[in-house]
Amino acid sequence: MSRAEHIQFNVRSAFARARAHELAKLTGMTATQVVEDALRGYVPPGAVAKVGRLVQRGPILVRPAGGARVSLEEANAALEAARERDA
Repeated sequence: MSRAEHIQFNVRSAFARARAHELAKLTGMTATQVVEDALRGYVPPGAVAKVGRLVQRGPILVRPAGGARVSLEEANAALEAARERDA
């Protein structure tokens, strides 16, 4: 006869515990399901990607500090390249 595997994960955060239970009540899910769903949807931030002379910071492209000026045409080309890469 096989044993059921009992897995336990402890989080020592009052906020996380309260928020998980609050969301569980709102959604009708269990706290475990809420945490699993949140972890499935989490995407860690990646490395900063360079697109032309622009640098990606989160979901936007910005001009690097101290760098040379970027023309509108260069910015639009970099944005288009990023859109094509992410599609």
